[in-house]
Amino acid sequence: MQRIYENLYQFSAYIPPMDFSIHQYLLAADPAIVFATGTRAQAEQNLPQIRAILGERPVKYIFVSHLESDECGGLPVFLRAYPQATALCYALGARELSGYGYAGNVRSCHGGEVLEDGELRLRFFDCPAEMHLQNGLVCFEEKSGVFYSADLMSRRGNGTGKIIAGDWREEVDAVGPERVPNAEKLAALKTELRPVAPKFIAVGHGFCLSL
Repeated sequence: MQRIYENLYQFSAYIPPMDFSIHQYLLAADPAIVFATGTRAQAEQNLPQIRAILGERPVKYIFVSHLESDECGGLPVFLRAYPQATALCYALGARELSGYGYAGNVRSCHGGEVLEDGELRLRFFDCPAEMHLQNGLVCFEEKSGVFYSADLMSRRGNGTGKIIAGDWREEVDAVGPERVPNAEKLAALKTELRPVAPKFIAVGHGFCLSL
């Protein structure tokens, strides 16, 4: 774990055979939000460090971009620690989480929606991430300038604690059909993202970017 940008903390695992890094994040704002839980094992490893950072303050929100083990496999671990936390996810995920045994609070979000709470102003963008191109989400926290890209802007390599310089427009334009294999939906997503002006991209995999 390390503080990677202002009050944003990164938790990482690197898989050498795949040359692939997997990240989760805590934005220690008031209220606090976790972007991706990691797997159950990762969540159990991360949780004591999160408690040490937050002290008596709880995690209020857990952002779930899409249903994969690295994004939400640790939800039961967080639910035991923070039973009042709310999972923020897209409509399909909100329906499906109960099928995976998650019995905590869930808020269904959609592209274009803004959630304001204390130091947080979360803007959501629909991002085709699920089987059959059903929507997942990516998220821009406007007050900190942090954009959580989940799998959308990823690179190979050990990106643990590493930041590279980037250009937002170039990163958006570089998203290709390997990420969104539908020309119409890919074009719509890029049109929505281009006007955004983040300061930092917190990636799900690879190297974070300072903009």
